[in-house]
Amino acid sequence: MNDTKKIIKKWYEALNFPKEFDKEFYKALDSISIESTAAVADYDPKCEDGAKNLLSFLYFSEALEKKYEELGIPRDVLLDTLNDIVVWTKEWTAIKGELALGTLDWLSHHMNLRIFRIGRLQFYPTVASMDIDALGVKAGEDVLDVHIPAIGRLTKEECELSFEGAKNFFARLYPEKNFKCFVCHSWLLDETLKKYLQKESNIVRFGDMFIKLRQDDDNALIRYMFPWDTTMENLPLREGRTPSARRIKDAVLSGEQFHVTLGARAL
Repeated sequence: MNDTKKIIKKWYEALNFPKEFDKEFYKALDSISIESTAAVADYDPKCEDGAKNLLSFLYFSEALEKKYEELGIPRDVLLDTLNDIVVWTKEWTAIKGELALGTLDWLSHHMNLRIFRIGRLQFYPTVASMDIDALGVKAGEDVLDVHIPAIGRLTKEECELSFEGAKNFFARLYPEKNFKCFVCHSWLLDETLKKYLQKESNIVRFGDMFIKLRQDDDNALIRYMFPWDTTMENLPLREGRTPSARRIKDAVLSGEQFHVTLGARAL
């Protein structure tokens, strides 16, 4: 086994991929060649070879590890951040019916030190897209964009720990910046959900942690509550995995308009 394959195998094991992927992974590792000079900056984000995508992004993890070490970022943050490779491998393998990784544009942010997972949530340093009068924030000022990885329950308690952890993490990583607040642009903040979910649900509780600023008509939630390739056209054929998903499906098919909502939260 050459050094490139050893590196790929190292990260496959470090990220604790489910055993169900082992057979296809090791077959791909034997048959697909990844150049030692491969770099995320040169990789085609539209590459449709899902197995090659996975091997490549595992290989890119080695260079990312070195960057984390140079910046003094704890290894647990690295592994938590890279866990998104596992999340999206599961999603795309289910869609394709074979070992595959997609959503490469998104995962490139991780490889380029643009997004970090701190506890339950992911954070992306950016600037405010608009004035947020309630928090005294002006458009263009530094803020932390919040993203929610699909890794299980979304409890308020875990989110609070993530917010506090992110506040401290980014203050150390970017001492020259003055982050003003958290922002989140997500289907999870949609007030319409309260018609279909119990008030004590984790999704509702998460949405209530933010001041709502703007909502856009968008039924994007179907891609998150159902497989990623779900559309309005194939939604009738998709089975809801939970009672709430089935209620949302019926609502969308009955004409209910859901939204992607922009919210903000004090730092």
